[in-house]
Amino acid sequence: MDEKTIKSVVIDDGTREIPIVNQFNQPICKIYMRPADLSILDRYETVMKDLPNIVKPLEALNIEANGEATYETDRAIMKKVEQDLYARINALFDIEEAEQIFAKRNPFSSVGGEFFVIRVLQAIGDVIKDAMEQEFALSSKRMSKYLEDDDRETSEDANG
Repeated sequence: MDEKTIKSVVIDDGTREIPIVNQFNQPICKIYMRPADLSILDRYETVMKDLPNIVKPLEALNIEANGEATYETDRAIMKKVEQDLYARINALFDIEEAEQIFAKRNPFSSVGGEFFVIRVLQAIGDVIKDAMEQEFALSSKRMSKYLEDDDRETSEDANG
């Protein structure tokens, strides 16, 4: 008897692919998120609120502009902070995304005097808010259709 291969089941769970590019439209990476996941905004706001505490151990370190620590002992601290940051970003998306986001640039490299991770998270926050607004508009449109049908049925019952 032949072993049959079970095909995978594909379910549209609302995940969107979002390309991240720099100001010259060069690709940095792609992230995946589910904007219909209403808790993503709460998770994002928590990450942003906690970010100062996440990076606090870096305050006493010598960090070069490229995001690398000058001293070996500082590198271990930096690696731990990076792992904590990645875990928080992965929890934000509920998908493993952090390593890909920072594959081309260290999250603690300096851009305009701030960590690159701050710029990334601010841009991602804008995408989350836009995607949620789009999802809300689609949901409202769908719900209004059902409410119109329900109103017609109620009106017909009253007149019937």
